[in-house]
Amino acid sequence: MKNRFKFGALISLSFTLFVTAAPTYAGNDTSWIPTDKNYSESTVHSFAFMDRLPLPQEHSVLSSWNDLGSFVCKSTSDPACSTGNFFQYTSILKACVSQSDTDCISQLSAIDANGLATAAKFSRYSVTDHINAFPADTKAGIPQGSMPSIWSIPSAPHASGSDYAVFAGIHGIVDRNGIENSLGSFMQLSLIPVTLKDFGNGPQSKSGGWSQSISGIYYDYCANSQEIGKPTYTDCSHVNGDSCLFATNDQGKCYVEEAFGSVQKFNVQLKLSKEPTGWMHGRMVDPLIAITKAPSGGINLSVTAGTTSVPMVYQTGTWASLPSNLKDLWVKCGSDLETCGGFWLARASGATSDYINLLKTLGGNAGINVIKYVDAFGKLPLEIMAAIAPLVGNKAAASSSTWSMRTLSNAEMNGANKCFTKTPGLKGIVTTNSTAYSAGPPEFKDGSLNYQVSSPHFNSDGVTPFKGNYNLVMRSDVARCIYGFSSAPIQATISVLSSEGTADVSTSVTSEKNGWLALSANNFQFSAPIIQVKLTQAVTANTKAALKKITCIKGKVSKVVTTATCPAGYKKK
Repeated sequence: MKNRFKFGALISLSFTLFVTAAPTYAGNDTSWIPTDKNYSESTVHSFAFMDRLPLPQEHSVLSSWNDLGSFVCKSTSDPACSTGNFFQYTSILKACVSQSDTDCISQLSAIDANGLATAAKFSRYSVTDHINAFPADTKAGIPQGSMPSIWSIPSAPHASGSDYAVFAGIHGIVDRNGIENSLGSFMQLSLIPVTLKDFGNGPQSKSGGWSQSISGIYYDYCANSQEIGKPTYTDCSHVNGDSCLFATNDQGKCYVEEAFGSVQKFNVQLKLSKEPTGWMHGRMVDPLIAITKAPSGGINLSVTAGTTSVPMVYQTGTWASLPSNLKDLWVKCGSDLETCGGFWLARASGATSDYINLLKTLGGNAGINVIKYVDAFGKLPLEIMAAIAPLVGNKAAASSSTWSMRTLSNAEMNGANKCFTKTPGLKGIVTTNSTAYSAGPPEFKDGSLNYQVSSPHFNSDGVTPFKGNYNLVMRSDVARCIYGFSSAPIQATISVLSSEGTADVSTSVTSEKNGWLALSANNFQFSAPIIQVKLTQAVTANTKAALKKITCIKGKVSKVVTTATCPAGYKKK
């Protein structure tokens, strides 16, 4: 299901879900949408874990704001945006055409079971000459805004052909000199099997109050809107139907998502003007990341990985039927939308912005009908997943096959160990197929790197146990920084602890190569295990001689150690 939103604000919308008695399939799992028969009842509350694209929209758009409101820009020099001090942008990256191009997709390949790579051929963009496309501004650090690109890989067919969409985008807020705001920027890269579907004639891409429209065109775009007596704002909408992924220029036609076929491993290469910073999270298996300097400037980013399957979960019920712990979580979620997930829909006629306040109290929730799309990451989503699992029979509603990665937001990096944040460049990636997972990189605690995950115990058939996977790929210098290790080789162990604290049966692999440390755990079961990584290093005569004794204190306790840093909880005297 697509997001409808206004920049800079959370909004309520009147919305209808067409549904059956319980969450069911809608075609293959990738096109599944939440469904239930009681959506129209006045107090129904629904939590949905959908694991959809996190970028604000699936087309490029540039906007700016001043005292009069916010405005869609054709460029950073657009007269309509000339008085704005900041720009908010979503730049969907184009396909590279020349060697000098940057911020573009340079290559896509499918890799078969024998390791043979076959290059894809660029076919088209989902929309040509999009109304919201804009040129790059190198001073402000804003890449050119294009559209999702469609590529053909005949050697990797899926159920409806061999077309794949590469959705590579960068989102951020900067001033005119390119200084980012406190939220920072983030990048997403997704590979999606697609097919072009005809949805038939429908409404134009226009809603009440918009100051511009495109007659007969049936795709997403953003425009300026103004309500009487209120500031102008940028309004974006999606009109092509719930299962539409990427709209097109053609009336009624849209790209929908398909499941991956027998080929499950792919390589995507990007040319970027600057290296992504911080940490990434991925929905993929065994990622191999390579970053090299590009001759024309910037960097080449290569990502090779296998696909994975993520369980989607949906719980719904009238307010009176919900257990008290879940009601409390609704209030907690409504009071802290940033850590719960910013997108929700009020499913009632005449829904107003009052819903934002009503969501914050038990009494307010008791009189509204709402569906909340929960973010997959963070402490609150983990709590919500644990609370709704027994209410849905501890099983998934559907599963989504996926290949994607994204940089973590500043909010997700809050509280992370300084070794993860104090230097520029990409530090590593965590990947898992869990429905909900910890925000940020693993937590370093008591000598271990810990990561919490949570999913239903069973697949959608209610019988087959869902099997989890986890990959941690990090720069070796970051690992050494965390543990205070020397340059000697690192040994690693990885454990999966059940919610009861017992070790789960799983397979694990660790390796260190070319400056990267890679660890993986596979085939573990849920509901809420903790994945624990412990790194060690044998102290040789040379490394021991290189280390100095230091005194560490913890309150009145003092100890002398022969390491570069003090143990957890201690500080250097």
